[in-house]
Amino acid sequence: MDRLPLSLKELQQVELDIMQAFHDFCQANGLRYYLGGGTAIGAVRHQGFIPWDDDIDLCMPRPDYEKFLALCSDGNLTENYRLNNRQLDPSCPFAITRIYDVRTEVTFSNFRLPYTIGCWIDIFCLDGVSDDPKKQKKQFRQMRTVQDLTITCLTKFGGKRRSKLHTILQYGLLPALPFIRMVGAKRYLNRNEKICRRYDYDQSNYVAVIGGRAGVGEIMPKQAMDPAVLMDFEGHQFYLMANYHQYLTGLYGDYMKLPPESERVSRHEINVYWK
Repeated sequence: MDRLPLSLKELQQVELDIMQAFHDFCQANGLRYYLGGGTAIGAVRHQGFIPWDDDIDLCMPRPDYEKFLALCSDGNLTENYRLNNRQLDPSCPFAITRIYDVRTEVTFSNFRLPYTIGCWIDIFCLDGVSDDPKKQKKQFRQMRTVQDLTITCLTKFGGKRRSKLHTILQYGLLPALPFIRMVGAKRYLNRNEKICRRYDYDQSNYVAVIGGRAGVGEIMPKQAMDPAVLMDFEGHQFYLMANYHQYLTGLYGDYMKLPPESERVSRHEINVYWK
């Protein structure tokens, strides 16, 4: 029997259901989280998903993130929702935690080797950063390099990168490609983890998702994160950081302005099916 593909609306509904289960779990266990990235824009600008968005991004302070993983050490959030990360699966090619629906299947068309998961939501960890702007830039520059090397290991050469410029620049790595892949993604992911943990969250005045796409634009004063505020999202309510305007401005500038129609597309190269 042929597998049934999910429409974008169906995909969003599956993700919304996972998000509600995660929210309920955090409420029951006193865990902090915040909507992040495009999901935060969606909550503020659309009171739900950005219409063409295909994922949910969340961030958790390192102490809450570690507690969450300890509470779900068996990998299960509920009967149908399971965690995926490197602690649970050493072959996991991601530096973050994903919660996915086991009744669905997602394959990545741009990966060199087959990797399958279900429809997911992303959990990014918020870590401490230095007060020194030079050290901040150094930390994010190192992370960007490690992430680019990881992507080079995992994905097909010549594929789409995070921007048109980087899609072109990857050809400059061609002579070094055999060595980069010989080192291997696991070593780069281990380095990723060390860079994230460089500064203790509780002792830091500033925090960020170190691997975020906006680089130093991700940095926020820790005191601007709480108390979190509940925002409407597709008929539900989920948490945003207290000063979400500062956060979204740092990531996107004028985040209330819609992008050109040509950019209103899903960014993941995936195929999604019901099992």
